[in-house]
Amino acid sequence: MEITITSNTVFDIPDRYLNVQHQFGTGLFCYRPEDVGGGILPPINPADAMGAGPELNKGYWAVQWHSPTDANGVKVPIELISYPNNIKNFINNYGFTTNNGVSIANSTKTLNYRLGITNMTHNGLIPNSDLHRNSLTLAANSKLRENLSVSTDINFSNTWADNRPATGERGANPLQWAYNHPCEIDIRLLKDYGSGNDIKRVSGKHENPYFLAYEINNSFNRYRIFGNIVANWKVTSNFELMGRVTLNKSDEVRETKMAPGYTKEPNNGTYGIVNSTGLEQNMDFLATYSNDWKDFTFSISGGGNTLYSKGTTISNSAKTGSGLIVPNVFTVQNIRSGALIYSNYRSEKSINSIYAIANFDWRDVLYLDLTGRNDWSSTLPRQNRSYFYPSVSLSIIANQIFDMGDKVNLFKIRGGWAQVGNDTEPYRIYATYADVGQWGEAIRLSKPGNLLNPNLLPEKATSFEAGTDIRMFSNRLRFEGTYYVVENRNQILNVPLAASTGFNNVQINAGLLQSKGVEFLLGVTPVKTQNWNWDLNLNFTKNDTWIRELTEDVDFIEFWDQGRVKNIGYAKDKKLGRNGRIGNLYSRRVKRVTDETSPYYGYPLLSTGMEVEWEGEEEYSLVGNYNPDFILGLQTSVSFKNFTLNMTFDWRHGGQYVSQTYRYLSESLQTQSWLDELVNPGELGGTLSPELRQWVVENKDKLLLSNRLRPVGGPTPEYGGFPESYSGYTVYDGVFAPGVQGHYDENGKFILENENLGDEGTVIIPYALSYPWDIGETNMFDADYIKLREISLSYKLPNKIAQKMRMRDVNLSIYSRNIMLWTKDSSLRVDPERAYQAGSGGFLQGVERYNVEPWVVPIGFKLDLIF
Repeated sequence: MEITITSNTVFDIPDRYLNVQHQFGTGLFCYRPEDVGGGILPPINPADAMGAGPELNKGYWAVQWHSPTDANGVKVPIELISYPNNIKNFINNYGFTTNNGVSIANSTKTLNYRLGITNMTHNGLIPNSDLHRNSLTLAANSKLRENLSVSTDINFSNTWADNRPATGERGANPLQWAYNHPCEIDIRLLKDYGSGNDIKRVSGKHENPYFLAYEINNSFNRYRIFGNIVANWKVTSNFELMGRVTLNKSDEVRETKMAPGYTKEPNNGTYGIVNSTGLEQNMDFLATYSNDWKDFTFSISGGGNTLYSKGTTISNSAKTGSGLIVPNVFTVQNIRSGALIYSNYRSEKSINSIYAIANFDWRDVLYLDLTGRNDWSSTLPRQNRSYFYPSVSLSIIANQIFDMGDKVNLFKIRGGWAQVGNDTEPYRIYATYADVGQWGEAIRLSKPGNLLNPNLLPEKATSFEAGTDIRMFSNRLRFEGTYYVVENRNQILNVPLAASTGFNNVQINAGLLQSKGVEFLLGVTPVKTQNWNWDLNLNFTKNDTWIRELTEDVDFIEFWDQGRVKNIGYAKDKKLGRNGRIGNLYSRRVKRVTDETSPYYGYPLLSTGMEVEWEGEEEYSLVGNYNPDFILGLQTSVSFKNFTLNMTFDWRHGGQYVSQTYRYLSESLQTQSWLDELVNPGELGGTLSPELRQWVVENKDKLLLSNRLRPVGGPTPEYGGFPESYSGYTVYDGVFAPGVQGHYDENGKFILENENLGDEGTVIIPYALSYPWDIGETNMFDADYIKLREISLSYKLPNKIAQKMRMRDVNLSIYSRNIMLWTKDSSLRVDPERAYQAGSGGFLQGVERYNVEPWVVPIGFKLDLIF
């Protein structure tokens, strides 16, 4: 009997936060005492939610949210002080995850088994966040007769959490509001947040992050069992039968409990509960005949599979804003009948399949594998539900054919061609009605917002690959290389429709998508002695996907629209200048002077009115792509006797992403990035002059012709701020957008109306209005990064010492992950690898929205004991 004990504990220590500024407080104007006649500044209003207020830590005083009151109940001024550690003070000192398990294994002539139990406990960085899991596994094999065996593999798990905090930018994310907390107020003043309708918050426009963490609870409890029973009957020495039944079943309850005090649910809070179940079962059989004829070995198999899956969801919740009858009683009965939203969804799906497999081997030199499969899916139209897909692969061991010397251990050449079919989800052909709750006494039903297609075809992916595997010098030099092409035809996608059609999208078979890529692995063992071993492995991946064709009457596919940037797919068309790449990002570039004869050619065009800012073009232009040019990984392992040091590096090169976090925080002037990138005219700041205009024109490559738009000036005279009087006071926090105003005559000649270049006539606006909200490129960043993905040091106790302790094996290790991050272009410190967000059809790639958990340095300890 063998007993294995495993313990793995990780401490996640916060190390890096978003690069937000702490120099300027809340406000729309950066007052100084001399701007307002000396003495006390105007009261600070947190509802302004701007980082363009007075400078902090300068000895300035003003009435603030947390000001004490005098004997008459009137707030008195206090000093404006910065609290740069608000986020650090809000979250926990560390996150904690521990996995502990024990397993028992035994083997006899008739029975082999392994039984294990594991417990996982996690406490997150956000206060009151947790996750737990208990798992039970059983793997057993029994030889009932000499030619008959039965095996099973069963896994049971219970995963639950009392609270998984909201993420994203949708109002209930505690970290979102922690970052939007005014930096002149100590966030710990909100920790005693109150109750009911008396929740402590800095303004009616703010949420209390502590309240969100403790009083908006998203809990779940999931039970899952999956496993199989397999019977193998060796009828003769050449003929074998296999039968198998697999099951995957889950039951889950999710609840949301919102206590009174959340601004979007002002009526006693709210409650919602969702019960869901899922079941997938497979039954398959396989008959195999194999034989060996001198130099020729073959195996032929045929079988079938039937898959059945079903799911149910029952949801009950209160309508938004309707609330509960009695506060803090979280039951469905506590929701008024007219305010209850309820729904019940059921789905079923079945696929029947038959397949055949043939494997041929000649002298361990040539290997040929053939497969064929036909599926019949219940989710496709009757006329299209049957689809066949074959495959063929060939491998040649060249060093067995040609004498390459004893230095070559393996030289394999391989190639393959395959097709894979795919169906769709249930109820994607005909519209079905859904219950959307009552209106008074009337029961309402709705049809899908998408236009469905009753003639859907199955998706079909056709792939070709060729490659080689080489091993040399006793496997101390290793190379694997693969080139592949994949063509996906009839992919099922949703395409946006005009609102006038009455539908949001239409479901189509898209056309033809083609992917090409290359992968290779280069490994080397430069040192290999009795005590030392050093392995290096370098892997390279490059892939691109293009839309070659789109179905008739479809010009493009829009995957998402975020932050004034759209992810659009056009079919490849050289005449129209479209490269057809999946992942292309489009935005409206800055409108510029297009008259090549004008001295202002290429200068940005500005809007007119009070807020003179950059204008965007009418049409969208290609501005980037979220896919990397390549990904390179390096793994190194150094062993000395019983010690082993492992390190893994990743390098992503190329690609861009859109940061909604940067957009929202910079619009409110909270990012240090925006403050650092302001254009300071130095000694020319503070006054409009011909010399300033000349300086702007001389630096036109940066200030006028660049796509990286930045205003000239800043929030104080030290930043080159210009005087402006929007508040009624003259404040030196003015900026201007470099560019020109004008129009074109009937001949296309540009007619200047006004220069906004720094001379008289330039329109000065407050720093609070400086961010170009409508220009999408402002929110785009390069996604390049280099990471030390993992580092670990392990030690294996010598066998002699382990045996004295009555153990077979003892391993100890300490490790950390992602402890080094270099990014090419993200001064906000957003991790480019987290540039995704949840969407209706899955994850939206290339865009992030408040994925802002701190970058952590995990310190992990692992212990494995085998008795």
